[in-house]
Amino acid sequence: MAIKKNQHFPSMEHMTVKQVREYLQRKQSIIIPLGVIEQHGYHLPLNCDALIAEHLSQRIGKKTDILVAPTMYSSFSGGGLSGTINISPAVMSLVISDMLISLVAQGFLNFYLFLCHGGSENTHALNSAIKLLLRNNPAFEKVMIAILPVWKFDSRGIGWSKALKEKDWHAGWLETSIVMALVPDLVQMDELELDPEPLLSQQIEHPDNYQRAEKIVDDELVVPRLTQRPEIKVGVMGHPERASRELGIKIINTASAKIQDLESKADGKYKPVPFNPEPLIF
Repeated sequence: MAIKKNQHFPSMEHMTVKQVREYLQRKQSIIIPLGVIEQHGYHLPLNCDALIAEHLSQRIGKKTDILVAPTMYSSFSGGGLSGTINISPAVMSLVISDMLISLVAQGFLNFYLFLCHGGSENTHALNSAIKLLLRNNPAFEKVMIAILPVWKFDSRGIGWSKALKEKDWHAGWLETSIVMALVPDLVQMDELELDPEPLLSQQIEHPDNYQRAEKIVDDELVVPRLTQRPEIKVGVMGHPERASRELGIKIINTASAKIQDLESKADGKYKPVPFNPEPLIF
């Protein structure tokens, strides 16, 4: 007798113990949406990245028949404008590691970490934590973990790849278009503002230019203190005025192919692959 899918599927948080147990009898895969609460200008909500992660994960889960875990909001932003909540990269990576350990103990084997917030500190910490988890924990012998940055999901070349080429990093036309398509009521284009020049151009030129570096002694061996530049008041790194709901709809319809491909190939067996790390310089 086939197991009937629950009406709340694929949202794990709305299901019961029995319903998750029944799901595990037929499939051991789960999507984990990863976001953050951070500054997104005056026209987008603070939960922009988490909102995109949650809504796209739900769409992908329904299309691929894969369970979706509750969205994780706790990450490192680096920004400091009102409403931004910074969780250190180390703590963020430990929370995700503990989450995976808990789910593996229940029988989950294939994990798709759907990363909708970037940031160099955040992504480096997450990658390092997952590699150590796979290396040191024997419970993960047959477990596959895929880190899927949302900017890798653009087979048509109209979304993230185009935005990155145009240096539309943050709260620009890409994210604004997507939120317009997903939850239009949360976009306030009548409140749109940008930081004045040259601040805007500097942030568009490189997303880490929102930071300033300070040292007690200006020497290469002294570690700098990095903080957000105090003159930045809005925090947009792109061109949100170019956004449209129609473009957002086109972009979000391209997001499930990669997970379907990985799911079809996952057999629970680790096999040697090329390993060519960059040489360390001493």
